[in-house]
Amino acid sequence: MLGGVSHVAADMLPHRDLDIPKEAALLGAALTAIATARGVDSREFVGALGAVAPDIENLIGRLRGLPDEALLLPSHSRYHGRETKGFASQLALALIGLAVLLPSSEDQEAAAPT
Repeated sequence: MLGGVSHVAADMLPHRDLDIPKEAALLGAALTAIATARGVDSREFVGALGAVAPDIENLIGRLRGLPDEALLLPSHSRYHGRETKGFASQLALALIGLAVLLPSSEDQEAAAPT
């Protein structure tokens, strides 16, 4: 559930969706990294799936040529468009997300105040 909430928060950041092949490549790389580091049965991987699930609406909308206003999620219909403006911002968002998710449990425990 928190993955879906994080999706809305990320949609509010200034960005533009890339074309479908580039988005798919970033998604595949991110999910592979999380699965490799944490496992497919981990809460991080499940959360990542929850975070990307709302973009099924974007994919369907793009494939059908729907305008943003026709999308149901407010974070898709109001906060960002679908124009491709560059790969760097999407890559930066992906790397920040991975940096938050991938540190080992031991690293997180060591960093936590006692």
